[in-house]
Amino acid sequence: MAQNLMVWLIERRVVLEERAAQLRKQLTDTEAEVARLGAAEVVYQQYQEDAEAGHPDATAWQQALEEATGGTPAAPPRPVGTPGAAGQLLIPHHGPDTGTDDLPAEYQKIMEIVAGGDSPLQAKDVARELGLDAVPAKVEPVRGKLRKLAERGWITRTPAGRYLPR
Repeated sequence: MAQNLMVWLIERRVVLEERAAQLRKQLTDTEAEVARLGAAEVVYQQYQEDAEAGHPDATAWQQALEEATGGTPAAPPRPVGTPGAAGQLLIPHHGPDTGTDDLPAEYQKIMEIVAGGDSPLQAKDVARELGLDAVPAKVEPVRGKLRKLAERGWITRTPAGRYLPR
C-alpha cells in the first residue's frame, strides 16, 4: 500500500509540475499581450486626440501604432494638418503670452466647463457637459484632455482626480 501511495504521489507531482509550467507560460504570454495592448492604447489615444484636433502626422502615428500593435490601425489616418507638425505642441504650455484662443476648439469648450464649475469637476462631469454619455469609452478621452491641460498649466488637478480652474 505504501508503494502505491508513493507512486501516486510522484505521478501527481509530475502532472502538477507540468500543469504549473504550462500555466506559467500562459501567464507570461498573457502578460506580454497585456503590455503590448497597453502600449497600443496609449499610442492610439494620442493619435485620436491629434486626429480630433485635425493635426496628426498620419505617417508617424500609423508607424507608431503598427509598431505597438504589430499590425495596421483599425481606423485610417486622417489628413495631416499644418499645426502640430515638426514637433509643435497642439496644446501649448500656459503662460503670460498664451490664452484660450491658442487651444483647439474642443479644449476651449473643456476650459469653459471647468471655469464655470461651482466646485472641482470629475472627467465624467465634463463629459456630460460636452453632451457625451458617462461611459468609459467617452469619459477616458475627456480625462486625457483634462490631464493634458493640467500638465501644461491651464487647469489644476486635485489629488482626488478632480479639475478646477487655475
